[in-house]
Amino acid sequence: MRRSVVALFLVVAACTTADAPEDATADAPEDDGPSEPVCTPDASTELYERRIAPLLADDRSSTCNQCHLSGIELSAYVQATPCETMACMAHQGIVDLDDPEDSLVLTWIERAEPSGGITQQTIDTERDAMLEWIEHAAACDGELCPPVDEPCGEPPTEADCEIPAASAEPIPVDDPGDCSDLTLELLWREKVYTWRGRCFPCHFDTQVGRFEDLDPPPWIATGECNQAALATLRNAERTGLLDRDEPKQSLLLTKPLDESLGGVEHGGGPKIHSVDDKTYVDFVYFLERWAECN
Repeated sequence: MRRSVVALFLVVAACTTADAPEDATADAPEDDGPSEPVCTPDASTELYERRIAPLLADDRSSTCNQCHLSGIELSAYVQATPCETMACMAHQGIVDLDDPEDSLVLTWIERAEPSGGITQQTIDTERDAMLEWIEHAAACDGELCPPVDEPCGEPPTEADCEIPAASAEPIPVDDPGDCSDLTLELLWREKVYTWRGRCFPCHFDTQVGRFEDLDPPPWIATGECNQAALATLRNAERTGLLDRDEPKQSLLLTKPLDESLGGVEHGGGPKIHSVDDKTYVDFVYFLERWAECN
């Protein structure tokens, strides 16, 4: 039963759904400004009942797969308890407990557009609810939830997201030419994330602490293909690997590029030795499209 409640919470709070009745939050207490969080299980339950339960009043159709990369379902993060679910979301990079407002899941919610029974108020309410839950978890870190050894249970496979050989041809992709988040995410997955094998093992999140002398940043996420690709894109944007003004000067490209071709010093040495390299061609394609849209 507990798992079902958490699943409903995630689906309603993190995916765009039809609007709640106008009086759904009429009995909610007024916001008197920031206050010290109460880090108890009862307080967490109260937060759920106050912010989320009103949204469960009616059946609503979900538009999750219209909001973000096709194939991503937030139900994949649902674990046995709310604490384990939050730990899984943080582990996969869609929740940022250091900076809750920068959480990727909030971007997914904001991406929705009002249509049909979905209003801007619906979107704002769902975003605020999810943000409050994340902020509460962040403020109560170490007090509310015990450590979770395996945040997401058994690691998913990458069978649907193979790493091609370095000699493979540039990855073909059907680019619709628009600047939607969905298009850019698909281009990233096919044009950049697919080539992540060129950066193995130094920058993979599974190799943290292995290269103490180099201390390479573990910006490449692993796991289920779509989720890991999204998390990796988020990491690349956050850590400054993409250059909007001069896309070909992006560290994503210049770090692995031979210095004789304009690359910069790289602890792992050059990985790309020609501008005809298939990885170089794909990286440039994505970077130029990303720069056009940002």
